[in-house]
Amino acid sequence: MSERVDPPTFAEDELIRYLADRRMTRREMLKRVTALGAAVALAPVVAACAAAGNASPSSAAASSAPSTAPSASSAAASVAPSASAAPTASPTPVPSPEGELFVYNWDGYIGEHTVSDFEKQYNIKVKYDKFPDADTQMTKLRSDGKGGGYDVSYPSSTEIPALAKDGVLLKLDKSLIPNEANLRPEWTNPGYDPGNQYSIPNYWWTTGYAWDPARAPGDLSDWTALWDEKLRGHIGMLDDQREVFAVAAFRLGLSPNTTSDAELDEMLQLLKEQKPLLRKYTEDDIGDVTSGDLWISHAWSGDWYQMIADKPKTKYVVPPSGAVRGNDTLVVLSGAKHPIAAQLWLNFNLDAKVSAANTNYIGYMGPNAAAEQYIDDAIKGDERLNPPQAILDKLVELQYLAPTDLDKYTQRWNALRA
Repeated sequence: MSERVDPPTFAEDELIRYLADRRMTRREMLKRVTALGAAVALAPVVAACAAAGNASPSSAAASSAPSTAPSASSAAASVAPSASAAPTASPTPVPSPEGELFVYNWDGYIGEHTVSDFEKQYNIKVKYDKFPDADTQMTKLRSDGKGGGYDVSYPSSTEIPALAKDGVLLKLDKSLIPNEANLRPEWTNPGYDPGNQYSIPNYWWTTGYAWDPARAPGDLSDWTALWDEKLRGHIGMLDDQREVFAVAAFRLGLSPNTTSDAELDEMLQLLKEQKPLLRKYTEDDIGDVTSGDLWISHAWSGDWYQMIADKPKTKYVVPPSGAVRGNDTLVVLSGAKHPIAAQLWLNFNLDAKVSAANTNYIGYMGPNAAAEQYIDDAIKGDERLNPPQAILDKLVELQYLAPTDLDKYTQRWNALRA
């Protein structure tokens, strides 16, 4: 016989506030109780009450499963967080999540203990696969039109509109992700995904270049350094078509989001002039710079932070003539077999201390306001990793391009790489 689970208790005014915030009637709440049981249906109310009385929102709150998820028939209490990077708020009841989670992410792109802490807290086994580049990621996620067998992945923000339109992403159940409240206001309604319906912002970065001052002396600051004849055979560019064409655009005073054939041809010509000077289009700028294979490389800010762990004198610059500010996201795939666990993963990574631990380990700043107090001063105070607003205002975000416009870049990228 199943053990009896008593429903949670809470104050009447807290229930009223919860229902008002979600535009939910008491009748709708009662329907949830009838369908799912009191402990499961009322779990998010308890979570909301706990968050209201605690400066750091709980990372363990959740509600009913999305329509694609199996129904939850029992309630489970969270396991106490581990000391390394787990949430500080008291655990609250959650729907029994699935016992596994399939995650598809970049290599070395998460906190040292994030996976193990999540596994301990929820008793969920994480299968964590890595992809080497964005093209491989997108090919896999689109291979069956619903995520290629994964539950969670980390696409660039520029991919979100098309992935959502094509049905690859699951619309998020925000009652399972209360830590979304930790986001800075400017990240709550991004142009690529209004209201964060299908994605949660993960990390953001600048794109500049890194170099070994022993091999390429001087305080470099302009994109022209990546065309320097003296560095022939030791220059790297990221294996990323939009980022590479953006560098050419900035050198030419053009928009990196242009769809003009004439301007794209100008950019291609400049990149063709650069190609004989290159050693490679790199998929591993960190390893290639720290090993000495590259003396100078087009790079993301967080990658430079990881370079200096092995090669402390490595320098990095965001050229003042123009540069990219980008971000990636966390998403749940439409074919997810473990949608409750997946959305708990999103919520967990939005916890203030977990988010800060991710940033402190890999060097990429996140959009999490609540995390900022826990981020190392060496990261938070470094303008190359966390530029002041005056610099951020000058940076350009790569925009979503319609398939016909993106194809203009792809055709020229293929011609460049041939």
